[in-house]
Amino acid sequence: MEQDCLIRGLHSNLNVRAVWVETTTLVNSGITIHDTDPAAAMAFAGALSAAAAATAMLDENERFSIRFEYPGTLRGMIIEAASDGSIRGVPFAPHPLDGSPAEIGALYGDNDGMVYVTSSDASGRIINSGQTRAPLADPASDLAFFFCVSNQLETEIRTWVEFQADPLHPVKRMSALMLQAMPDCDLEIFGTLRNAIHGTTASELRQKLDIANEPEKSMKELLTALAYEANIEDFDPGKCVFTTGVKPRWQCRCSEESMRRAMTVLGKDDLQKLFEERPNPEIKCNFCRRSYKFKRDDFF
Repeated sequence: MEQDCLIRGLHSNLNVRAVWVETTTLVNSGITIHDTDPAAAMAFAGALSAAAAATAMLDENERFSIRFEYPGTLRGMIIEAASDGSIRGVPFAPHPLDGSPAEIGALYGDNDGMVYVTSSDASGRIINSGQTRAPLADPASDLAFFFCVSNQLETEIRTWVEFQADPLHPVKRMSALMLQAMPDCDLEIFGTLRNAIHGTTASELRQKLDIANEPEKSMKELLTALAYEANIEDFDPGKCVFTTGVKPRWQCRCSEESMRRAMTVLGKDDLQKLFEERPNPEIKCNFCRRSYKFKRDDFF
């Protein structure tokens, strides 16, 4: 099994940014914590992996908060991803199938969903926010669509997921590739590349390359193969410069103090009423499902 990792780089002649992430451990954590059914697991894993790739766009101490909303039974999800590699998320409907066949129309709905993205710094100050339609019935593709429309940054994201019959590790392997057209990129050439990542070449190379242990060599080989499939002439792999980024990982930011602050929002009167009804109330983090118990002395 590939180790989780993030590899990012730029082809200086084509002005194309490429980001590859291996996210098997990350998505297994999210899927098992929320006990998702297969349909929710596929969507949630794709959203987590796409968000992991998108962290390459962040500056130090920045984070994305991404909210997907769909009119179907999947309903949507929230993903938070930071430049330090920490990622967490929550699906709104962990069991959208409810015994029914996995039909895309039912899961995502007949109408477009919405994507809301906010970037912020360590203090919580909002740097940028935006929203677009989510017309593609796939969180990774809908996030790419958001960057194309809201950020005016042509983006393509493809994910790969392989499941296995193991309740503790339901995902055998999860990967994602993001391509972005940087300033002065030839958009016609970029269009051929974005089509190529959905072909068989990328899928076949994914099985062969040792990306975690040979990142630069593997990424150059991958882009060279994609350029060949896209009929890009005189592609020079020497113009590719790749570096290993921060490893993506599931990490929740909840704490006893943050949960205590959340409870104080209720106000003094409501808190007193709560402790009268339940002497030791319990509050659960929506992201990691960890429970926190409090007593009256914690507030009064």
